[in-house]
Amino acid sequence: MVHFEKSWFGGVRINGKNYRDVLTVGEEVEPRDWKRLEQAFGRGHWLGDWEVEKLLSGKPEIIIIGNGTEGALEVTEEIKKKIKEAGVELKILLTPQAIEEFNNLYQAGRRVNALIHTTC
Repeated sequence: MVHFEKSWFGGVRINGKNYRDVLTVGEEVEPRDWKRLEQAFGRGHWLGDWEVEKLLSGKPEIIIIGNGTEGALEVTEEIKKKIKEAGVELKILLTPQAIEEFNNLYQAGRRVNALIHTTC
């Protein structure tokens, strides 16, 4: 079971463990690969193709993207289109709302994956 307990600028607590930014796929929680993000984009305010592929794995009904406390994480139109074409609903929310929505959907038995960005 994945349960977001709280978020703050620069972190999130899931099942009693603190993380920076994370991907949740099914029952798995994985820290985002900051080194790879910085090599690809120079910073972590973008989604990598490899992250989108992970989010689409396990046949989710919904993908939630927590785009930070100020909404700085960029979700390109290309990524939105790719998720829509896969038949998956996409919700992009500020991180505090994203973790609340994730918990509600997950507890309701929905297949939901998430990427949570915890800074700006």
